[in-house]
This record gives sequence, structure tokens and C-alpha cells, in this order.
Amino acid sequence: MAERNSNLAYDLSRYEARDERARQRKNITPKAAKKPSETPAAILAVILIAAAGALLSLCISSKADIAAVHAAIVNEEAQVLALEQENTRMKTELEQKSSQKAVENYAENVLGMQKLNKSQIEYISLESGNIAEISNSNDNIFKQIKQAMDNFVEYLKG
Repeated sequence: MAERNSNLAYDLSRYEARDERARQRKNITPKAAKKPSETPAAILAVILIAAAGALLSLCISSKADIAAVHAAIVNEEAQVLALEQENTRMKTELEQKSSQKAVENYAENVLGMQKLNKSQIEYISLESGNIAEISNSNDNIFKQIKQAMDNFVEYLKG
């Protein structure tokens, strides 16, 4: 203890040997010691390139899908146009077949019909004239009320 009080300086030489041994261990076992290298940067660059490639392939495939859908739309529009033209043609043909002249021509030539002459008209006369008879029924009061209600309901319905 007296030694300690008398000397204010420390003996640092005993620590130097320990530092040299630690340096030698690092040189002897390179596997245990990690060297700063560029592997994380290289891995990051590869990951970024792969991500960029994936994004590029997704963009190209989406453009291809859009082009395919657009081609399908163009084909369907062409088909719709052709069907509209066919519809117009069929309507015109129907109008031609159902015109007054076409019907008269078919009736005369195919069915053998002819136009009505004045000699073919026959008049019928009735001796009794235009008379409407109402039957006088002797129903009871309840049937008459029910019939009146039915008539009223029918009137409301239109």
C-alpha cells in the first residue's frame, strides 16, 4: 500500500502485452474476425436490379394484356356493326314483304283472290229493328244489393 501512495504513475507495460496477444489472435483466426466488405452493397444492388426487372416485366405484361383486351373490343365492335347492318337489311326486307302491294299481289296470284265488286255485296235487313230487351227478374233484395255493389266495384276498377 505504501508503494501505491508513493508513485503516482502507473505501469502501463503490463497492459501492452495483453493488447499484442489480442492483435495476434485476430491475425491468426481470420474466420472469427469480420472484415468490412462490400457484400451488403452488392446484395442490395442485386436485389434492386431484380426488383426493377420484376417491375419492368409487370409493366410489359400489363401492356400486353391491355393490347389483347383492346383487340377483343375491336373485334366485338366489328361484329356489332355487322349485326346492325344485318338487322337493317332484315327490317327492310320485312317492310317490303308486308307492304300493301306485296300483300295484294300475294292474295291475287297465290291465293286466287280478287277485289270486291259491287255485285258481290249483299245487304241484310232485319224486320224487328234494333231492339234491346231487359229481362225483369224477381230477385230478392240481398241479391240486388250484392249486384249493385259488384257493379260499383267494377265501375271503380274501370
